[in-house]
Amino acid sequence: MIKLAMMCTDEASQARLQDCLRGETDISVIGSMVIQNILHESERGLAFMNKMVKLSPHVAILDQDILRETAALSMPVVIEYMQKLSFTRTIVIGERFHEQDILAMMKGNARGFFLIDHLDPEKIVKCIRVVARGEIWLSGDLIGRVCDELIRECGRKGIVKSPTSDQLNKMKTISRREKEILALVSESMTNEEIAQKLFLSAKTVKTHVRNIFEKTNIRNRTEAALLYTRYRQETMN
Repeated sequence: MIKLAMMCTDEASQARLQDCLRGETDISVIGSMVIQNILHESERGLAFMNKMVKLSPHVAILDQDILRETAALSMPVVIEYMQKLSFTRTIVIGERFHEQDILAMMKGNARGFFLIDHLDPEKIVKCIRVVARGEIWLSGDLIGRVCDELIRECGRKGIVKSPTSDQLNKMKTISRREKEILALVSESMTNEEIAQKLFLSAKTVKTHVRNIFEKTNIRNRTEAALLYTRYRQETMN
């Protein structure tokens, strides 16, 4: 069972999220509140955070404006509670995101980023499950933008290799089925989930993934996601 907490800045967003979760037996909302101004409602906010520290949610959904106000006001007590909740994986919702802000939040405990205008019930539920596993979820057009920024940053630091022109050319050598599996890998799906979706065995999917890695000379699933994203961008242009 995934224990979920939510903090929104308006009742409409809270209601939409709650509607999305109706009937999901593996997700339990253990706390939810609306806080429109953290400076004026800090006492309520702190009481809620204190309760969440005790209940230890697996995932928390936070409005981006709450995080911005907390950082801008430099409220030590609020920041302290945020740090106590650092074990909780966070999904940040907002109207718009800058890719550099996303990467900065990912260095903390933020693992999911959802555009509030794209609040599709099926996708938000999948987002919660993906984030609960410790994986990353990006919605809408955020994927391409963040991947481009990640490629630049990781390339500068030597953490992950940026896709080369040779690797992009090698995409022509992989089969239609392998491209299909690579696309699902880029969506943070596990081998077991891919197998279930494509009606294959997990062993078959594992073999396909290994073949993709060998054919394109990539080392891990992060590089696989970056390669597929860049490939899709180039083929769509």
